[in-house]
Amino acid sequence: MSSDVLDSSDLVQLVYVSAATVAFSDDQLDHLLEVARHNNAALDVTGVLLLREGTFFQVLEGYSDVVQDLYDKIALDQRHGKVLVLTKRSIEERNFGDWSMGFVRDQRVINELPGFVDFFSGRTFLDLAGDSRRVEQTLDGFRRGRWRRQVADGIC
Repeated sequence: MSSDVLDSSDLVQLVYVSAATVAFSDDQLDHLLEVARHNNAALDVTGVLLLREGTFFQVLEGYSDVVQDLYDKIALDQRHGKVLVLTKRSIEERNFGDWSMGFVRDQRVINELPGFVDFFSGRTFLDLAGDSRRVEQTLDGFRRGRWRRQVADGIC
């Protein structure tokens, strides 16, 4: 995480991982996303959520105080365990500004993300802790790659 003190009006990107404490059915995930998208739009929070083998990788973007409050709420949610912040940094502009919450559940798509191809042999998103280079590489590949288009088109 950045050591700089952030003003509440600073635009930030927070990336965290967590382990699901319950198995989500597709219907439960769809409902969770519907609620998250509604709430995020009201809070002016954007981002993307990846789910792989019971672990979440989520990017939240918005104003510092809003993102921190949302993350704190997520960290207290009993459906999440082992919640770890991978990065939190000031950003000039949003990377996922057009998404209240993009979501990928297609394992083939996640497994092909740059930075993940050689990573997921028996590992989960939780194993990204401390590997900021891989996190940045993955985010950059996702922002610019075909995976972003598939999510935007509702394919994943």
